Amino acid sequence: MNVKPNWQVAILVFVAYNLIVFATWYATGADYTTLSAANNIASHIVLPLLLGAIFLFVVLSFLGWWRPVMREETHGAPKWMMWVLLVIAAGFIGLNLASTNWSAITATHLLFLVAAGVLVGFNEEALTRGILIVGCRGSTNSEVFVWLFSSVLFGLMHLPNTLFGMPFAGGVAQVFFAATAGTGFYILRRASGTLLVPMAVHGLWDFATFSHGASGAPLNFSTTPFQFAMYVVSIVLVVIVFRKREPARS
Repeated sequence: MNVKPNWQVAILVFVAYNLIVFATWYATGADYTTLSAANNIASHIVLPLLLGAIFLFVVLSFLGWWRPVMREETHGAPKWMMWVLLVIAAGFIGLNLASTNWSAITATHLLFLVAAGVLVGFNEEALTRGILIVGCRGSTNSEVFVWLFSSVLFGLMHLPNTLFGMPFAGGVAQVFFAATAGTGFYILRRASGTLLVPMAVHGLWDFATFSHGASGAPLNFSTTPFQFAMYVVSIVLVVIVFRKREPARS
């Protein structure tokens, strides 16, 4: 590694990434409530995320943190935890996709939706379950603090949505739910041994959400039990992990 992992560098990268995304939103006049619409998705989602991805690629290469970011080599978790979370996520994703009005989405719009899902999965996981975790682990031996550090900041990075059209109360709720979902992604990283799994789940989750909303389909309340199951089960699993003190990976 070119730079020793530490929380200060991680925070700087976190702040810089968010400045890139939200500055682009401001410059393009983004409205959070219509981000995935056909005439907005290129400039309001794909463009800021693409700029963010380029930034993260350059930063990770400069720091030399690619290996510890992408591979979980120090802290494990039981494999069954991964499968529990994958089943719940599959329920949410599958029901959203099944209820999407695909006839209302053009081929070009679909390509942008796919790109948005891929970029969200890579960017937000590389940043929060990657850089923040690696940096924090370089500054503390408390894995509980590492989990809280990465999950809380993941939640807080959604708060600026309230400056772009999301009601403040909804933004505060989103911060809480995102932090809780981040706990699930943290468990997926530990249980799978790679960041690729949470990247894939996160990307598919948002792709399904973006697509359903962009298609104009009515709200699908059948996804709600899976959404809240993800939150509750994630908290239960992280408590189990820390109570059992899972041994380090060999």
